[in-house]
Amino acid sequence: MAKRIKDYRALYGAISLFLIGMVLSFQSLLYVNMDYFGPELTTARWHWEIVLNIQILCCAFIWFSHHNRILFSSGWWKVRAILFFLVSFGAVSMPALLTFLGAWNDWYRNPPGPEMSKYMIRIAVYIWVASNIFLPIVLKLIARDFSLGKNHLLGLSKIITAIVMVVLFVLNAHLPFNLGYYAAPFLCFLHGALTYVEKSLQVPYYDRGVAHSGI
Repeated sequence: MAKRIKDYRALYGAISLFLIGMVLSFQSLLYVNMDYFGPELTTARWHWEIVLNIQILCCAFIWFSHHNRILFSSGWWKVRAILFFLVSFGAVSMPALLTFLGAWNDWYRNPPGPEMSKYMIRIAVYIWVASNIFLPIVLKLIARDFSLGKNHLLGLSKIITAIVMVVLFVLNAHLPFNLGYYAAPFLCFLHGALTYVEKSLQVPYYDRGVAHSGI
């Protein structure tokens, strides 16, 4: 597999999304099942120190992943590269945003109840499904492009990941420990990480001596 990797910067993006997905799923597990785990873990200092250290690492990874694509682009391609970076950076920054939201609402002393946590997870999943699954499918249907991408195995893996996420989320009421709610964040971010893995298997244009100029 290592011999097939052409763009290690893209691989850093995949790692960052994978790690943030794990962090958010772990936090979802604690908050949604607070009646079982108790509020102590959600307010523990070690918990938030680990989360924020992983957050800093992943923000650095996502910047490193996109830096050359922005630097060696021009025109509309540069705008596209910057927008893609901002979307990815925003996704990776979710733990920091939740930390700020928690401080604003005093959740470190009075954690939110399970129903509030479920509501927030539902909103996040709906946004992710609309932007990363539903919209690309609509665009493919409009373009009449029914291919799985250049790498069929990864394309199929993304479809399976999305299906499993939706099924677990919809059937959550029949699953133990609210499995659908704490599995969904990880599967959503895994779906995004696979896109970076796809990019890592292709030689980036700035290494081919070709700059994206929008032509």
